Amino acid sequence: MDYSTAALKKLETLASMDYSTAVKKVETFTANLDKQKLQDIGKVAAAGFAVYYVGSKLYDAFLGPLSGIPGPFIAKFTGLPQFLYNRPSGTLFENLLTLHDKYGKIVRVSPTMVQIADKDWINQVLQKQDLPKGPLYKLLAPSSGKATLFSTRDKVFHKQRRRIVSPAFSVKYLNSLEVFMDSATEALVRKIDSDIKQNSSGEVDIWILLQCLALDIIGETAFGQTFNMIENNSHFVPVTITERMRFASMMVNYPWIGTIARLLSMDKDPKLTKFMQDVIVERLHTNTRRDDILQILIDTQNAEDQEDRLTAEAIISEVVLFLIAGSETTSNTTGFAIVELLRHPEVLAKLREEIDSVPMNENQKVFHHDQIKHLPYLNAVINETMRLNSIAANGIQRVTTEETTLGQEVVLPKNTAILCQVQHAQLNPEYWPEADQFKPERWLEDAVPKPSTDAFFPFSIGTRNCIGKNFALQEMRITIATLVKLYDMKPIPQELKDAEQRRHFITLTVAKNSFKLLMKRREATTN
Repeated sequence: MDYSTAALKKLETLASMDYSTAVKKVETFTANLDKQKLQDIGKVAAAGFAVYYVGSKLYDAFLGPLSGIPGPFIAKFTGLPQFLYNRPSGTLFENLLTLHDKYGKIVRVSPTMVQIADKDWINQVLQKQDLPKGPLYKLLAPSSGKATLFSTRDKVFHKQRRRIVSPAFSVKYLNSLEVFMDSATEALVRKIDSDIKQNSSGEVDIWILLQCLALDIIGETAFGQTFNMIENNSHFVPVTITERMRFASMMVNYPWIGTIARLLSMDKDPKLTKFMQDVIVERLHTNTRRDDILQILIDTQNAEDQEDRLTAEAIISEVVLFLIAGSETTSNTTGFAIVELLRHPEVLAKLREEIDSVPMNENQKVFHHDQIKHLPYLNAVINETMRLNSIAANGIQRVTTEETTLGQEVVLPKNTAILCQVQHAQLNPEYWPEADQFKPERWLEDAVPKPSTDAFFPFSIGTRNCIGKNFALQEMRITIATLVKLYDMKPIPQELKDAEQRRHFITLTVAKNSFKLLMKRREATTN
């Protein structure tokens, strides 16, 4: 007699007893059941779940919708282990690039994620279909749950927040911010002159100085006060932001760390929050206006629509975001431009000739943006630098909201994460002749062939493109033009060699976070 038949017989017997006797019998029966059978039932249930889990994983790996997409065998079962694909720290982007060289334009990198390098597919995902941001952005959102313009995955929230913030980055408003860029750039010139002892040649760590410049500019325009990083490099906010960027990179590369960190609110910094609160309170209480980004955000509190009014917490989050997004991204790109110019002296000479053709007033310290914004070779140098040194070298992640067909070739199910490998597209010889060479000429109006602008994504594309694009370009133009105009720059061979080693955390940088060169004031420009 099997167990279920025996149990039925016992229940039939219980039905013929009086109530109290039946209760006692039931208690005895359940007690015996717990002791004798629950352990076996648990084992059966666990085994059943294990069989189901393994079976579903095997199905997804070998028969599921992504099973036909090539990639490392281990990616059929789990995300590519960071300890295999991220050695040393910050080199994951190099390994991701090589996957396309081995497997083609689409690669499966986890059970639910693929990465693509085809320029048409990238345009489809980022612009034509404008898919929402992928799950990794959740790891970059504050643990408070209050999303920012960068981290939000909600299209409605993003559209509203971008509409509120966008006036701070309009071309017209950027003209009012130039005074802050100019004053910080003048401080950079004074610092370099001091370091090299004017009229002589000296060694300068331009990488660090460019970071200080970018931080001072963002401090002036977004925080409403300078950090004086160029002069003393001691303010706690930039140091804190750098630490948090490294921490954010770790959370993205090791999601389990990110989950724990968010649960423990380790992504918050009370000192930074208090600093920002004090800045906002001071601005509100002094009743003085200052044409900067912070003022634009504070002014939203007077908006007619309640939904358009940013809270103090939201203002803090957005301003800190601008500091992160607007400092290392811009300074590192400018730094890479200096590295490329020193690697290619003929390009530096041609750029200097163009810049020298722009007259400066007798007492003018740095270029005004209107003087240089349309210089074709300067813009070509910047574009070529961004093509070869993509700040988003790890890729840009999106996720499907329904079954999606890439081109007419590959069908992806709903909730598939897509990593757009923009760096690979920007280095693809099918799109760029001599793709690995630094050739600004490819961007000039008479270039043959014309540049593949549809395979160029330095600021992303679609509705989630970089809101600070014009801000960054303005800063880079002023900085590069001023340095080339005022200084002779010569490379240090070992520094050029070291700069070949790049790392990517949240942004692309050189491995040493340092690049030194020899600088000397050009005699005709000495003031």
